[in-house]
Amino acid sequence: MARAGTFGPSLLLLSLLLLSWPPAGAEIAAFQVEVQPLVRGFLGEDATLLCKLQLQEHDVRVTLVTWQQQDPAGVPRSVAVFHPTQGASYPADPSFPEHRKLEFVAARPGEKLRDLSLAVRGLRAEDEANYTCHIATFPHGSKSASTWLRVLAKPQNKAETQEVLLSPLDQEPVPVACCVSMGGRPPARISWSLDAKANNSQEPGPLPGTFTTTSLLTLIPSSQVDGKNVTCTVEHESFEKPVLLSVTLTVPYPPEVSISGYKDNWYLGRSEALKCHFRSNPEPTSYDWNTTLGPLPPSAVAQGTNLLVHSVDKSVNTTFICHVTNAVGTGKAEQTILVKEEPPKGLSPGILALIIILAVVSVVVVGAMLCKWWYKRFRQNQHNSVANSRGPVMERMDVSYSTVNCEASSP
Repeated sequence: MARAGTFGPSLLLLSLLLLSWPPAGAEIAAFQVEVQPLVRGFLGEDATLLCKLQLQEHDVRVTLVTWQQQDPAGVPRSVAVFHPTQGASYPADPSFPEHRKLEFVAARPGEKLRDLSLAVRGLRAEDEANYTCHIATFPHGSKSASTWLRVLAKPQNKAETQEVLLSPLDQEPVPVACCVSMGGRPPARISWSLDAKANNSQEPGPLPGTFTTTSLLTLIPSSQVDGKNVTCTVEHESFEKPVLLSVTLTVPYPPEVSISGYKDNWYLGRSEALKCHFRSNPEPTSYDWNTTLGPLPPSAVAQGTNLLVHSVDKSVNTTFICHVTNAVGTGKAEQTILVKEEPPKGLSPGILALIIILAVVSVVVVGAMLCKWWYKRFRQNQHNSVANSRGPVMERMDVSYSTVNCEASSP
């Protein structure tokens, strides 16, 4: 591969002269320059910028090919030149180190120039730019077409929970999970499945021209958050589909407390109990029972989460409070007790059984009477039917008998 300094200046001068040569209107249709509008390549790998000559006429002779790159300021600069007889030249540029190579992939000196594609070896972030392929011909002038080289870097992604350290006074949103997309170009986009605030930030990645995106999911710690499964979605131009990363949240929160055991059914002289229920992370360190008036009544005894009342009396007519404490804070619940004088009088089991037996007997007796009445009615109907069917026959027999007797007694 020829480098700048051998015949580079002469080729550059010739290139400028040919590119400034105005083509005639009839010559424009003689050939076309075919390029790809967008070419993607990955950092450190190779990319090929397509440039092919599409001929409409056969008398087209290529005199010079020049590839130009547009710098960040928008100024074009020649990066590769090909002469039909002298071959390729790559102008020296301080921004292009020696290990970076440009190469015409198909053009050869002394051959017909139809494929003027340019390979860019070892892509860097600085290679991302607009490139223009200029083709000068004789006698049909010159034409050019541009392509955009997009340099990508596929990021590495991870999601994990964040350790949450809370004091009893903390009630503000805190980071509970972290999602990181490292070394991407362009920066990755991160979102969460949970509708909550996320703090996103970017910083340079491990390689020049790459970015690391970090997203912190922030929530107010509670039992609804602890143990919840959330998904971090990472989107990037180099992915065929988004990357989904799931984490299960572990969030400390103060105890959430409730009391059971009372249903407006406490009566004087009975034994009763209340139970304190809780949800917390971490586990509670202490339980405490008292009342709105202070200490517990004499008949009430606290045993951890249980409150035992050996004998309900007037002193139990109060509001009991259960306090549960863990490393994060304290939660409480209240239960007001209204003691009743005596339970409503109900039927004894013996009387209730007797009533049930009498009811069953009554049903049986009434059923038997109904069956007997129905049977008698049925028999009576049958008898009446038989009598009605025999009546006319007996009358005819009586008439005949009388007639016979009369005839026998006549002289």
